[in-house]
Amino acid sequence: MSSPEKPPNFDRENMMSQSDKRANPDRELRQRRIPFRTTRQNESGGAQFQGSFAAGTRQDQWTVEKEPGTWNAIYDYVTYGWNKKTIWKSAFIEFIGTAFQVYIMAMMSITVVNFQSPYLPAYAGVVGAIYISLFIYGTAAASGGHLNPMITFSTLLAGLTEFPRAVLYILAQTAGAVLAGGMIRGCLGKATTEKYQGGGCFLNNSTTDSFSIGQAFLLETIFSLICIFLAFGIGLDPRQAQLFGPSIGPAMVGVTVGVLIFASAGLGFPGYSGPSFNPGRCLAYSVARHDFENQWIFWIGPMAAAFVHGAIYHTVPPFTLVRICDVGVE
Repeated sequence: MSSPEKPPNFDRENMMSQSDKRANPDRELRQRRIPFRTTRQNESGGAQFQGSFAAGTRQDQWTVEKEPGTWNAIYDYVTYGWNKKTIWKSAFIEFIGTAFQVYIMAMMSITVVNFQSPYLPAYAGVVGAIYISLFIYGTAAASGGHLNPMITFSTLLAGLTEFPRAVLYILAQTAGAVLAGGMIRGCLGKATTEKYQGGGCFLNNSTTDSFSIGQAFLLETIFSLICIFLAFGIGLDPRQAQLFGPSIGPAMVGVTVGVLIFASAGLGFPGYSGPSFNPGRCLAYSVARHDFENQWIFWIGPMAAAFVHGAIYHTVPPFTLVRICDVGVE
């Protein structure tokens, strides 16, 4: 007996029952190829902390879960936040940003020196103000725009940056500086790199008329303290964004560094390049020229300045954090 003929418009999918279609919505969607829209929301999680230069993304309120007791508070302070993916991503941005910034700073320094102009401090100050501002603007939304172990350490002591973020940032900035030193050495070669001291940050006190280590340390500490004080006042103070707008802070931080470069670039002490304002920068140049003599000054000086500023900041804080409520967590 012959099988019945199929209708001309026979479709196997039409034989599916309505219950099968409801049970397999994805299959039905594939068959019908219905277009759909996905709604996404932009989040700036990398910059949502109080020590960020991206004033528009800083949180005004946050909740902290902690167990009562001193040891529990210390444990929570050290361990809370390591599992946040945004912190690790932000640290990677700090790594790349620091490497690029320090590399450009070395090339700028060498270029300005080659001008052989009596206005070298002015050139260095103006260019320094521009590129510092640009790099803060370029990274603030992703990481907060620190790009400097001195700034990160200062915000940690002031309580504006959580411990895991600060540790990852400083490690990333240090690694980025080492990478920049390798790039400088690779691009310029051994002879040129050593001729220009890798870009700066050196202290050679071997001669009788040279700058002493104590003087260099004091100068490094005072200039670093001024830089930190102004960076907090015009870039990290939440009131600044309300008074002058959230976007003017990074530019003013760049101007601060530019003015300090101008004030210190022409001191004229033999064998001394002046204050660093960024320990990572000095590390990069030492790596480039393979000379780490007196490198500790460019790290201990900013760290001492950060401790002094932290004491001032906690003694006379520019603003206070108000506890809204305590809620027990089951």
